[in-house]
Amino acid sequence: MKQFFKFMFASCLGVFLSTILIIVLLFVIGTSIIASSTKSVPTINDNSVLVIKLDKPIYDREVSDFSSLLMADKDDIDISSSIGLTEFIAVVNKAKADPKIKAIMLDLSLIQANGWATVQEMRDALVGFKESKKKIYAFSDSYTQNAYYLATVADEIALNPVGHVQLTGLGGQVMFVKDLLNKFDIDVELLRPANNDFKSAGEMFVNNKMSEASRTQIKAYISSIWGYISNNISESRKIDISTLNKNVSNLETFMAEDALKNKYVDNLTFRTDIQEKIKKDLKLKKVNWVQYRKYRSSIVDIMPKGKDQIAVIYAYGDVGQGKSGDLSIGSETIVRELRRAVENSRIKAIVLRINSGGGDAIASEQMTNEVIKANKIKPVIVSMGDVAASAGYEMACGAQKIVANPITITGSIGVFGVIPNFGKALKNKIGIGFDTVQTHKNSVFISGVAPMSTDTRAIMQKSIDVFYNNFVDRVATGRNKSFQYIDSIAKGRVWVGMDAKNLGLVDEFGGLYKSIEIAAKEAKIQDYGVVTLPKTKDIAEQIFSAMGQEVELKLFTKELGKPYSFFLELKSISDMKGVQARIPYLISF
Repeated sequence: MKQFFKFMFASCLGVFLSTILIIVLLFVIGTSIIASSTKSVPTINDNSVLVIKLDKPIYDREVSDFSSLLMADKDDIDISSSIGLTEFIAVVNKAKADPKIKAIMLDLSLIQANGWATVQEMRDALVGFKESKKKIYAFSDSYTQNAYYLATVADEIALNPVGHVQLTGLGGQVMFVKDLLNKFDIDVELLRPANNDFKSAGEMFVNNKMSEASRTQIKAYISSIWGYISNNISESRKIDISTLNKNVSNLETFMAEDALKNKYVDNLTFRTDIQEKIKKDLKLKKVNWVQYRKYRSSIVDIMPKGKDQIAVIYAYGDVGQGKSGDLSIGSETIVRELRRAVENSRIKAIVLRINSGGGDAIASEQMTNEVIKANKIKPVIVSMGDVAASAGYEMACGAQKIVANPITITGSIGVFGVIPNFGKALKNKIGIGFDTVQTHKNSVFISGVAPMSTDTRAIMQKSIDVFYNNFVDRVATGRNKSFQYIDSIAKGRVWVGMDAKNLGLVDEFGGLYKSIEIAAKEAKIQDYGVVTLPKTKDIAEQIFSAMGQEVELKLFTKELGKPYSFFLELKSISDMKGVQARIPYLISF
């Protein structure tokens, strides 16, 4: 009894202390929120240079969460944990017309963009800034490939004297887990339509290397992307394209001296020295260095206001059923927002911004059906981000027009199913076995602990074939093509934007703002505002998220670094349910 009271007292004390800790944490966070919300709009002084550092993850729009409070330096608390492409373009456009901003300095020692299309949209915005005749300067201690591509828009590129320029061309590594599964006696069956050789996502479970179809499509689309960005580098730096490719193949840009000698950078210098040069070029005694975050905070209304409205609905991340997160697509949320936009008389057109490699096939069908219904009432324009493939493309195909970047990854019109069997693993590793009783021969349909019966395998294959044929029919109808034609270019194959346009899968090239302009034109409106949907998490939701799983994942990301991407891929695989319509692989450039 004595021990009982001892443990009970200890438990009560633990609960009490935990409660006190939570209250203190909420107070600290709440105080930070109040301080942030009551902070006045910052003043931008004359003779300012906008300093843009891209040291936070870049998504289609800003995503805030309070886990950043737990990881930030005490003198640099910033609730916004990301940079939004939507807001970035608006900031650059504002700076272009702002007489107080005399130039831009790109500080590119770190850039956290998820794909090439995002970098391209940022680069296009900076190209537009130069129409103001204001200069752009770029500096980095070392340039990664995507950072250097962005830097090539600058009038002058500077590099730390002991830094590097990592121009290597494009490549990728596809992860295979067959041997890992074999070690644990886990069997996996991959089901896909007979002609879907390019739908290779499930091959990671059953192969040890890329199939020829998979290798062919990867080589084709990374070659197209490289051709596009290398031509832009060649034009910006006035380097012959054959010379550029030779330099890249031989790593003749990597060392700082070689990068300078071969004209990939203009100066080898330090950050403070380039700042002195900017001040000298502007003929100013004093320059106000305005950080991107401060200038962004000075812009009260990022999107224009107007009586008529265009709704921008963001669909970012893996596709699943249920509700969306800030970085995931839930069919319930997207269907709801499409319906609300249709029912709102002030909203005259819809832009559906898709940045997704796909996911759950049923969720995809639900959203695709709603896009088709909405487009019959109001113009729906799809804006494709880094990737709009598989389920991401099916959502797009029912829109009035599809706008993509030339280096957007799209297509992947196909489906697959992965059915694991853990029976041997449980029996051989931990001694758990199963016996079966059933009223009919297929009552135990897919148990996960026994092989599929012949009937079950046949019906699952039929289900996948039906999903694929329906997918092709959706695309054929939406794109006004024959079923036979779409089937011939589908087969699960991934295309890059410029090839997709030639094939009739995309209508125009451009980014989000071009899509908004097209939507306004289709709706025949000129004076309009823009509303963004769905709304990001409110303060209370962010606090509770920050205290739960999300902060754990972010702290894990910080500690684990690059291998975290593989962890996320495995997590995505473990979350798969039912027939999947997703891009075949995760490739990091």
